[in-house]
Amino acid sequence: METQSFSPMLDRVMAQEIQSVSWSKTMDVCAILYTNNQLEICRVSEQLQRMFIIQEDDCITNIIVESTFLAYNVGNKLYFYHLASHQKIIQSTLIKSSDKIEQMLLVSVNAKIIQEQELQAAIIPLSTTNLKNWQNLCFLKQQQINNLIFSLTNRQITYNFNGILHLGEIEHKTITQLFQLENELHCFSNQLVEIYDISLFKHQQILKYIQQLSYLNELLCFLKTSILLINSQLQDIFKCYQLNIIGPLLAFGPQETINFHILQFYQKGHCPQELVSFFQKELYNTKILQKMDDNITNSFNNIQEIMQDSLMNVLSRILIILNFFIQSKNMPFYQGLHKTPFEDLQQTIQKIQKVFSRFQIECHQTKLHLRNFFVWLNLCAIKAGNEQEVECENVNSPLNKIEVDLSKLFDFLKDNHLFQLRNLQCFYQEKIAPKSFFTKVVMQKDVEFKQSDNITKILKNVFKDNYQEIQEKQNKIEQEESFVTVNSLVRQLQNYLDKISINLKPQLLHTIKIDLSNSKIRFSEQSENSYMVSVLVNNTIFQYTYQQKSFFQSSKIQLNNKYIKELQYFEGKLIILSTNQLENQHQQQLTAYISSEDLETQNKFECHSIKDLQVSKKGLISIIIDSKKLIILSI
Repeated sequence: METQSFSPMLDRVMAQEIQSVSWSKTMDVCAILYTNNQLEICRVSEQLQRMFIIQEDDCITNIIVESTFLAYNVGNKLYFYHLASHQKIIQSTLIKSSDKIEQMLLVSVNAKIIQEQELQAAIIPLSTTNLKNWQNLCFLKQQQINNLIFSLTNRQITYNFNGILHLGEIEHKTITQLFQLENELHCFSNQLVEIYDISLFKHQQILKYIQQLSYLNELLCFLKTSILLINSQLQDIFKCYQLNIIGPLLAFGPQETINFHILQFYQKGHCPQELVSFFQKELYNTKILQKMDDNITNSFNNIQEIMQDSLMNVLSRILIILNFFIQSKNMPFYQGLHKTPFEDLQQTIQKIQKVFSRFQIECHQTKLHLRNFFVWLNLCAIKAGNEQEVECENVNSPLNKIEVDLSKLFDFLKDNHLFQLRNLQCFYQEKIAPKSFFTKVVMQKDVEFKQSDNITKILKNVFKDNYQEIQEKQNKIEQEESFVTVNSLVRQLQNYLDKISINLKPQLLHTIKIDLSNSKIRFSEQSENSYMVSVLVNNTIFQYTYQQKSFFQSSKIQLNNKYIKELQYFEGKLIILSTNQLENQHQQQLTAYISSEDLETQNKFECHSIKDLQVSKKGLISIIIDSKKLIILSI
């Protein structure tokens, strides 16, 4: 055996302690993970060229570098980054539990992107900037990235499409590692290998179904996001109005009579002392009315923007996707059915569309009513103030330049429902239980809602600050008269979504017994329905070959007077990293060796400790020695 010292392609001492290095499968790009949870993406040539840095608060695991994107886990979450733009494109929760993801396996599938003209309007980018995830879907579509992602925890294997659409899970107790071979998923445990058939996921009809469901899933997330944004703006309006108008006027007595007293003053000139005090102490020579007008107008304008650019846009796109499903006669799962759940979804979305169309008009009219009311209050404050003082904030206010619309003011004051802003609180659903919703959209009486834990959790997420806990039996929701609210429509929507959710179960083909307990396992690249597995047990490497649905031991490797630290495959050959002694004492110097499985040539170097060895698909070896030193050499 020939032993020689090698000249590394790159030898650098890094500023921080290195935890691991992950290589791209197709490019000379690596991701260097430091112990402070910082991830540095670099191009490798004669030197490291930093592309960008990612900093996470918690531990980064399962780093995968592809040709166009970077993927990794933090806890139970998945993160996708676009390598060229350095932008985060996907952030999603892979598993419902808080279990640690031990391994993440990406299986690329070739889904033919549907080109029907009717669908194009639903898959072009949204014009808004607050719905960034839709751009993520467009990126995945344009780059034709379609991955089934298998996530292994200590209890189950979950799988989803592009980290967006949950497809199902496999429960287990002992699986420790996953490997994919063509249409098979190999699940390794200590004593056996379970082989599952995943060809179902690659069926073109099912892939089309899954792909469009992922679009639909994200659009519904945007719908909920838009509702939350509107709720936030409404909350600002209610708080401002309650704090500065309703609150001080409670001196009149019950809140329900406030508008009556103000109307009496408007019609008959009768001004009780409480109202005089309100004009003089709360409104006179202050900017409060102008600030209220600015803030409330700004909130209404934000609602209008969300409605036009986001919510109504998203509802239209959802209807396009649903129409695609309804028109697809040969779609799997629903063949032979007279009516699919997509028709029910379509009807519910159309109801939501009508409700928000009316809500949009209601917001515009309420904004005009409040502006007119503030203008009148400003005039009242000027008249109630010191007539000797010509210059005051009310006189200089832009509100003083607007003429009061008396008929609009009368309509506002006489309608307590409008004066209390309950026409909008019907949507907000705080503590008020309205008898009607806007213009009384009549709900079909034969619709039966179902309440479940799943629906409750989703509603709590959508209406965080204002969802009222409803305690009732399954399949029964107490309704006030026969009118719909946004809450009830979202519940109805979730019921129908539960009916179209899918749980695809891979078929267990067979089980192979093999003892892999207390072993370090490394896989070669797959070739013609076969691959090699090297198992390190007690400083001895056992090599197995998988072919014809079975494992065969092909060789056994032992190194005399050397301790094997790590092994990796490159182009079917095993690369072995070994040392001349165990790392019991860090101050002792080690001689490390890199050799191929034929043991014909060894490259050696001196170090104190070795942490990691990785081999890229392009033939680059990265070695972490002495914690901070990174060596890269070419095979």
